[in-house]
Amino acid sequence: MKRIIPILVMLISCTAAVSAQDYRFDAGLAGGISCYMGDANQVSPWHRPGVAVSGVFRFLLNYRWAVKTDFSAMQFSGDTRDFDNRFPNGSDYSFESWQYRLGGQIEFNFFNYGMGYSYLGTKRLSPYLLAGAGVGYSTVESGYVSVDGSLGVGVKYKIAPRWNISLEFAMHKTLGDSFDGKSLSDPYNIRSSVLKNTDWFSTTLFSITYEFGRKKEICNNDNR
Repeated sequence: MKRIIPILVMLISCTAAVSAQDYRFDAGLAGGISCYMGDANQVSPWHRPGVAVSGVFRFLLNYRWAVKTDFSAMQFSGDTRDFDNRFPNGSDYSFESWQYRLGGQIEFNFFNYGMGYSYLGTKRLSPYLLAGAGVGYSTVESGYVSVDGSLGVGVKYKIAPRWNISLEFAMHKTLGDSFDGKSLSDPYNIRSSVLKNTDWFSTTLFSITYEFGRKKEICNNDNR
């Protein structure tokens, strides 16, 4: 009997540790708005919102860290007549475009994100930070390929053991100045560079994802 009790304790501990991180991946859909900031909008990151949709895939490293990839389609528009500033030649510019973007990011959860297993300090609700990069093709004028870096914040909530919802906001800095078209690449005749340009875009997205891909059941006490 004295030998059986330690064995039972070890098996229960092993089962709980594995179940607490049953799945390696999650995937789902996201939708929301995308907004442009640049020469035709230097005021608000939510001006002239367009439609944004994406497919999402995450590799769940542990309770705190995840690596995400996504493929998005986003709508953008801008018009200099929306604001009081005028260009040196007095011209007005406007554009409409779609961007198709492949992105990747790292997410850091403020809390151990999970459901149940209070002895591990898991929380169903957690804010998170994100940082990443992406490459996209825009339909503006004759087409434009851009690279961007992104930073953002969000909050996740586990509505069921495998189901998650999240809401996030991110700002994306493009490494170029033709995101809004060649006509707006240098309206003030000031030479731009990778670190000195005016083109940004923001995304505000709500997503729902489902976890899958059971982890290998190794009997140990590694709860990282």
